Amino acid sequence: MITYDQALLLLKRYLTDEKTIKHCLGVADVAYEMATKIKQKNISLDINPEKVKIAALLHDIGRYKEGLHELNTVEVLKKEGLDDIAKIAMHGFIYETPLAKNTAPDKFLPKTVENKIIVLADMYYNQNEERVSLKERFEDIEKRYKNDKDFLQTVQLAKNRIQKLETEIKALM
Repeated sequence: MITYDQALLLLKRYLTDEKTIKHCLGVADVAYEMATKIKQKNISLDINPEKVKIAALLHDIGRYKEGLHELNTVEVLKKEGLDDIAKIAMHGFIYETPLAKNTAPDKFLPKTVENKIIVLADMYYNQNEERVSLKERFEDIEKRYKNDKDFLQTVQLAKNRIQKLETEIKALM
């Protein structure tokens, strides 16, 4: 498995935007904290906090180019030989984007606890380098994208799913 330091170098090779890099660093810290708490409480659960931290660090690496950054991220990670990280780095509203058009494949839904942690950690750490609640994060997203009707529809579709995911993960902590 790639080390955290190697992952950070990889992230910086693809991304030059300091704000996004700092967001990724924060998400990695939040994800590691959550994964560690879950692992301590559920010893038999197959979860690797270090792997979660690395995947969270790399979760936005696909922002280096146009298109859905979640899909770009998986593509980059696979190209770099990090298939195990790619499997848990999928996050965001990627499921709801096509759902708004009634074409959402289930393959975009987070299935593992590790993947779900990354989804939540991303929501808990905003673009201003602050830890926030899910409610605060959704309010911020809705405010920033108030003029993008299509994306707001996607956000509304995602809200219920992510709230349920939060309940599931918090029960493990």
